Amino acid sequence: KPINPKYKYTLILDLDETMICFKCSPEQNNVGNIHIRPGLEIFLEIIKEFYEIIIFTVGTRDYANVILDLIEKKNNTKYFDGRLYREHATYIGNKYIKDLSKIGRDLSKTLIVDNNPHSFKFQYENGILISSYFGEKNDDKALIELQKILIKIYKEKGDVRESISKYKEEIIQKVS
Repeated sequence: KPINPKYKYTLILDLDETMICFKCSPEQNNVGNIHIRPGLEIFLEIIKEFYEIIIFTVGTRDYANVILDLIEKKNNTKYFDGRLYREHATYIGNKYIKDLSKIGRDLSKTLIVDNNPHSFKFQYENGILISSYFGEKNDDKALIELQKILIKIYKEKGDVRESISKYKEEIIQKVS
């Protein structure tokens, strides 16, 4: 769908091990537990004022929608302007790649945040690699640090690829 005129920039966010961690428990008949990355709700609340937020997961539609709906219902807020799933990814060599050129957004104004650099290998310069979240670290600050960097990138009003390159060391130290 077309970008909302409110936004000039698009943020593509991964779901698993970026925003949440989903773990099945054999002790509980394989019932799953969702671990939300610390700071997620605050991150989404602030960033939605600057960016169109699109989720792009290689998870299945049904799985992802349950989790994304829970996140939005918990705070009674619509955070996500779009949702893309496994069927929207390109499957090459036993791996799913999120091809940003298929999203219909200006790549100079589109960023992707993912814990797997292979996921955005077609547009690596648009990507911010975030550390993986496995549900154990309650003191994880990656989203808080990412939020600060994303706001700086937004305020520059330039090509996000140049800004990502400019803040590469800070991203590596604080987010990756």
